[in-house]
Amino acid sequence: MLLLLLSATLIFVGWRFWFFFRNPSRNVPAGDSMLSPADGYVVYVRRVEAGGVPVAIKKGRQITLSELTVPGNLTNTSGFIIGIFMTPFSVHYNRIPLSGEVGTVSSFQPGRNQTMARMIFNLLTAKKTPETDCTYLLTNERKTTVIHTGRGWYAVTQIADVWVSQIVNRLSPGDEVNRGTSFGMIRFGSQTDIFISDELGYHPVCTPGAYVRAGESVIASY
Repeated sequence: MLLLLLSATLIFVGWRFWFFFRNPSRNVPAGDSMLSPADGYVVYVRRVEAGGVPVAIKKGRQITLSELTVPGNLTNTSGFIIGIFMTPFSVHYNRIPLSGEVGTVSSFQPGRNQTMARMIFNLLTAKKTPETDCTYLLTNERKTTVIHTGRGWYAVTQIADVWVSQIVNRLSPGDEVNRGTSFGMIRFGSQTDIFISDELGYHPVCTPGAYVRAGESVIASY
């Protein structure tokens, strides 16, 4: 019994402090395609029409992510939002999808986080959609980074699970960032959304259910 407990402890420690915090190098593809900001499953690719703001989805209805307030009036902006769910087995470091300059980094601190266990269950049962109860998209701690390029702008939102003690984001307004480089991480099962404004001129090429890798997989093309 003691040996079993010791083995289980060693496995957990190995997962928690080596496997979980691994940050393997990535082969950043040449060109100007937009790369995934996270490892994980694409759970939705949604169109956002002008007159609205970037949204996430909960049970088929839109949720306003109000921290995406960029000078220039987002309410007149159209584009696409892509949700990428990071499982406990994914690499949890986030990478820059496209080179540019950081405009804003905003945070949302909730009174109470919600678990992402339902999404993990969906993935395990091959139901890779967000149409079940994904309350965490609205309630959980998150950080949103807006990055301006020479063509337009996009925004990356890091969303934490209830078990996450901290979202790591090393960026500040005015920072110059390069495509494919690491900028932070989220711990345990988490989600990363990216909003791509139409003015950027990119169109999604990924589909729900696909597994993508941060800094390596192309999610949108110019």
